[in-house]
Amino acid sequence: MKYPRTFHLPDSPGASADDRIQHDLSWLDGELVVTEKMDGGNLTFTRDGMFARSVDSGTHPWDRPAKALWAMTSYRIPDDWRVCGESMWARRSVSYTDLPGVFLVFGIWDETNTLLGWDDTVDWARRLELPMVPVLYRGGSLSEARAAWSAQRDEDHSEGYVVRVAGRIPQSEFPVKLLKWVRAEHVRTEASWRHRDDFAVNEFA
Repeated sequence: MKYPRTFHLPDSPGASADDRIQHDLSWLDGELVVTEKMDGGNLTFTRDGMFARSVDSGTHPWDRPAKALWAMTSYRIPDDWRVCGESMWARRSVSYTDLPGVFLVFGIWDETNTLLGWDDTVDWARRLELPMVPVLYRGGSLSEARAAWSAQRDEDHSEGYVVRVAGRIPQSEFPVKLLKWVRAEHVRTEASWRHRDDFAVNEFA
C-alpha cells in the first residue's frame, strides 16, 4: 500500500495546482507534534520488501544504501506493518551535513492501516535501530506548533515542516490530522540528477 497523499496547510507557499490543501484545521487539536520535512525520497520498509511511493517502483541508485539498511532490519518488522521514512543519501535541493542515517523514519503503519501514535513510533524506531526525523515542537498549541519551524529553521536550509496529532491516526482521518507546510519553489534542483551516476550526496554525522 503506497503512502497516502499529505495535504498542505492553507498558507503553505509550496502548494502547487496539483496539490491538495486542507482548510479545516479543527482536527488538529490536543497534543501536536511538529517534525522537519526532510528533502529526501519517500520510502517504505516492510518485512517482505522496500518501495518508494509506488509499490512497483523498484530500487534506484540513490536508494541502495537504504536498501542495504532494509536488508538488515526487515526481519524485525511485524507482518503487514509499513515503516515509512525519507531516503537521504542523495542530495536534492537542501544540503545536509550532519544526518543521523540514510533513512529517517517519520511514520509507521500497523496491520489495521493505522498510523501509530508518536510515542509508539519512537519506541518502534528504537527497536528497529532506525533514526527519526527531527522533532521541532511537541505541545498543545497549534499557533506555537506552526511557529516552531521558522524559529529554528530557514528556507535556505530546510524544506518545511509536518504537523500531526500525537495520537493514532486511522487512514480515513489522515487528510485532516497530518498536514504539511512547504517553502515556495521547494524543488531547486534539475531533474537530470536522477539520470546521472555522479549525483551529489549528503554528509552524515
